[in-house]
Amino acid sequence: MQFSSIGALRLVLIGILVTCTPGPAAAAALTLEQAESLAVARDAGVAGIEERSAALSEAAVADQQLPDPELRFGAVNLPVDSFSLDDQNMTQILVGLRQRIPRGKTRSLRRERTETMAAAELAMAEDRRREVVRAVRSTWIERAFVARAIAIVERQQSWFHQLEDASIAAYASGGGRQHELFRIAMERDLLEEDKERLRQFGRTWDAELERWLGPQAGAANPSDIPELPPPPPKQMAAATLAGHPTLTAQARRAEAGKFGVDLARQQSRPNWAIDVSYGFRQGEDRAGDDRPDFFSAMLSFDMPIFPKNRQDRRVSAARASELEMMSLLKDRQRVIRRSFESAWADENVLKQRIELFENRVLPSALANVEATRHAYRNDVVLFDELVRSEKSLLDTRMRLLRLRADHALSTAELLYLTGESR
Repeated sequence: MQFSSIGALRLVLIGILVTCTPGPAAAAALTLEQAESLAVARDAGVAGIEERSAALSEAAVADQQLPDPELRFGAVNLPVDSFSLDDQNMTQILVGLRQRIPRGKTRSLRRERTETMAAAELAMAEDRRREVVRAVRSTWIERAFVARAIAIVERQQSWFHQLEDASIAAYASGGGRQHELFRIAMERDLLEEDKERLRQFGRTWDAELERWLGPQAGAANPSDIPELPPPPPKQMAAATLAGHPTLTAQARRAEAGKFGVDLARQQSRPNWAIDVSYGFRQGEDRAGDDRPDFFSAMLSFDMPIFPKNRQDRRVSAARASELEMMSLLKDRQRVIRRSFESAWADENVLKQRIELFENRVLPSALANVEATRHAYRNDVVLFDELVRSEKSLLDTRMRLLRLRADHALSTAELLYLTGESR
């Protein structure tokens, strides 16, 4: 039995060393705020969305420009019997330039639509930043929960070790009970299993931290559940929801849909083209003079006079796309509002439950343990009652810790929804 106790103690000490020994980066441990900034800076999603917005901004400038002019070059009225350039009066070498002008306000509308889509992407980049911060906070909170839970288990293990030493000494002097030693060993082993299970969870959250922080994840040390900035009062918080980045992005998409309808309407207006050319003629006329060159200028445009199955259909299709964007916006507004109400309710209920545990449940559990220990020392209660009281205290502490973690998670969700100033 003594060997078993020493072996278990060694396991506990190893666990403490693994959990608490600082690594090489401990001197430069990351704070949560630093971890958030690092994760946002290295997130490929944010960078990709920003690059897409930049691409759209560049495309908007191009959309405003006229099409490239067209150069025309060739021979006109060339006789096929001789292919001579100076036999016939109308034979000429033609050089021309054509400039097409898009319909109506097509260029400006395209530019405005593309700029609006670029603004939507910028809003999505901001939403991605919020999502990254929320994910890092959630991971940090869960990893801190594991660290604190392991500390609570080790504290309980330490008490069982003390109880085991006392029981062994009493048993050696003939005053102890052998079944109590077996029960202590069993409870100690169960606690060791709990700790190993928590370490397994800890490795999962360590991997998640490495996902966000990369090589610097080793410098993160979430040893305690963080105190996040409190959300604003509910009425003020609810007022900020309209400015949530996902809603801003969807509103910009709906606005781009309106420009799409206007663009479709421009299809009922004509395309214009200005064409100028210069014809070089060779040879001489009947009077012996050089043949004069020709200059030509033309203005052309198409005639959309049958719009039923082309222009009108495009307008209807664009209007349907606009209505789709508006429906998605309304749906997203409902989702954000529902998420806010749920997170706000959770945050308040968890706060009340924490106060209940801190002010009533935990003090009662501590008082019960102290009374049971005193009664056991005086041989008033059985050993099983002592173990039940200790396990009840352990359960109370773990439940309070979980409540604090859940409260921090709900606060992180509220801050994602309402934004924050730090």
